[in-house]
Amino acid sequence: MDEIDSEIIRSLVKNSRITLSQMSKEINVPDATISNRLKKLEETVIKQYTLILDTEATGLKVTAIIIIQTESEKHENVELELSKLEEVSEVYSVSGEYDILIKVWAHSIGELNKIVTSKIRQVDGVEDLTEMIVMERVKEGFIPPI
Repeated sequence: MDEIDSEIIRSLVKNSRITLSQMSKEINVPDATISNRLKKLEETVIKQYTLILDTEATGLKVTAIIIIQTESEKHENVELELSKLEEVSEVYSVSGEYDILIKVWAHSIGELNKIVTSKIRQVDGVEDLTEMIVMERVKEGFIPPI
């Protein structure tokens, strides 16, 4: 990946609906070059195109980060089962005192409590967890610096 590829990705991150001709003008590279490079990036680097919702507008007013300790022999099962929950948007295996970090969305604190109690704590292999309610989203995004 070179600087032109990075520019193409940054352009798509800002606006994934940008046309090839608009991108061509923006980064000063011919349309054909953009098209060819984009096809290669889609084969190697770009996993999918997606969108970012205004969660408040969808009614998902509560976001929680939950760190979980697992029974070591059941760690992979816990990851798999948490990944299946629609309320869980992200699952990370982490190092340190806790084993897994997840991001959970809910319409209310009451609903979050039900999700934690009836779904997350019920996963076989979950030993302990700590919930952190997100008070403010300062920065969210998918793309690491490239």
